[in-house]
Amino acid sequence: MKRDSFVDEIDAALGDAALRYRRERYAFEQRQRMDAASRRFDAGAWAQMAEMGWLSVASDEADGGLGRRIGSIALLARHTGAAGINEPLLSTWIAAEVLRAHGSGAQRARWLEPLMAGGLRVACAFGADASAEDGVLTGRCEVVPDADIADLLLLQVQGRWHAVRAGAAGLQREACPLLDGRGAATLQLQACAAEALPVQAPDTPAQLAGLAAAADALGAMELAFELTLGYVKTREQFGAPIGQHQVVMHRTVDMYLRLMESQAVLAQAVEALASGEPARAAEVHAAKAFIPPQGRLLAQEAVQLHGGIGITEEYAVSHCLRRVLVDEQLFGRSAEHLQRFAQPLSETR
Repeated sequence: MKRDSFVDEIDAALGDAALRYRRERYAFEQRQRMDAASRRFDAGAWAQMAEMGWLSVASDEADGGLGRRIGSIALLARHTGAAGINEPLLSTWIAAEVLRAHGSGAQRARWLEPLMAGGLRVACAFGADASAEDGVLTGRCEVVPDADIADLLLLQVQGRWHAVRAGAAGLQREACPLLDGRGAATLQLQACAAEALPVQAPDTPAQLAGLAAAADALGAMELAFELTLGYVKTREQFGAPIGQHQVVMHRTVDMYLRLMESQAVLAQAVEALASGEPARAAEVHAAKAFIPPQGRLLAQEAVQLHGGIGITEEYAVSHCLRRVLVDEQLFGRSAEHLQRFAQPLSETR
C-alpha cells in the first residue's frame, strides 16, 4: 500500500503498525507452525490488536473509540486479508456499527468498552431466519461468521436487531471451519431469551460489512499479485525467467488491471460510506459485488502461474485464493449486492 493512500496521521500510524505487525508477529511461516486451534484464534494476538487500536476504529469517540473511521477500517481490512488474520476483526467492526446505529446508550456503555478492549467477542447475523415474540427468538441462522468463538450474538430478526448471550438457554451452536481458516457456526434458537436493540435506523451495518469483506479480499489480491510478480521474475526455465515470456507478461498485466480497478472501486466505496449520504449506498454494494470475484480470478491466475507450488498448503498464494473465496460468500454474495447496486437505477426509470 502506498503511503499517499493514507487519509491522515492516524491512518498512517495504523498502516505502518499493521505492516510491521504482519511481518514481525503474524508472519505466514510462523502461523503455519501453530496448531489449528491457535491459528483459528490466538488470544495473545487478539490482545495486541486491541492495544494497537484496531478494535476501536468503528466506535465513536464519545463511546471511547477512535471515531467511526471508514478509511481506517478499509485500510486494516486490507492488511487483515493480506496477512490471513483469522481473529474476528471484521465481526468486531460490524458489531460496533450495529451498536452505534441501533443500540441504546446503556447497551453501548455495557458492550462497547469490552468489545474495544478485546474482552468481548461478538458475531453478527443479517436477516436471520427466525421469529421474535415476547423477548424470545425461535429459528435458525446459517453459518454466522465468528459465532463459533463469540461471547455475544447480534441477530437481525424481522428487520430489528437483538442481542443473545452465547450461553443463553435454548441456544445451540454447531461450529464449522471456513475454507481459509476462519470459523463460523450455525445457530439453533428455541425460545431463546434476547434483548432488543431499540433504535430503528438505516442499514449501515450491512454496508460496512460488505465494504470490510471487499477490502479484506483486496488485501489478499495485493499479496497474491506481489508473490506472483516476484515468482515470475526469479523462476527460470530454459535459461531465462518465465516472466520474460510474452504470454506470462500478458497474464500478469491482466492481474495488475484487476488489482487497479479493485483499488479504485474500494476507494470510491470508502468515500461513499464515510459521506453518510444514503443515496451513495449503491457504491458500497458495487465494491462487494465487484472486488471478491475479481480477487478470485486474480488468485486463480496466481496459482496457475506458480504451477505445482501454488496449490500447496505451505505456500501463501493458495491461502490468498481461499481467502477471497470466503470473502465472496460473506455478508451477502456478489449477486445480492449487484441487485442492491442496480435497484436505484431501476427506480429512476
